[in-house]
Amino acid sequence: MEMDNPVILKGPKVWLTNNLEEKYAEEMARMANDKEIYRNLGAHTFPSPYRKEDAINFFTMNRKDGKNYFTMDFLIFAGDKLAGVIGLKDINYIDRNAHIGYWIGKEHRNKGFASEAVSLLSSFCREELKLVMIYTGVLDYNLASVKVLMKNGFSVDGFRKKAFLMDDGFHSFFYLSRILD
Repeated sequence: MEMDNPVILKGPKVWLTNNLEEKYAEEMARMANDKEIYRNLGAHTFPSPYRKEDAINFFTMNRKDGKNYFTMDFLIFAGDKLAGVIGLKDINYIDRNAHIGYWIGKEHRNKGFASEAVSLLSSFCREELKLVMIYTGVLDYNLASVKVLMKNGFSVDGFRKKAFLMDDGFHSFFYLSRILD
């Protein structure tokens, strides 16, 4: 999908933009340098500690193959405050699906921001990207994220035991998806 202008998605509580400006790098690094985010993401590639340079690398990484995005990331704002990140990866335009992932900074949690961001991005996936399904995995102890996804029409597709190794041992994953109709 070709987009010349930044995408802005607006809701009552939050707004999202894929205009990843480096001026937000320091604030993003401050929020992302949180052990809870690191533990909940279930991604070995997420740095810990998270530094300003990591945010800059995130903002400037390649997300396109020619004219098509294979990854789309959005900053989540509550008013003028950066509240987190949400994005798509492995965007498959043939089978019309993508992986969704997100995190919210500690001071912005439990305010409905993640739920609204997932809703906004789900609508964008359906209406603009013409995707049919989005999916994700959630570590077994991250029930708050499962709740966010279930509120947004996701269903549990499966459970994989001992699928992810962390410092304290193996953890299992819930696998969830949503049909976008």
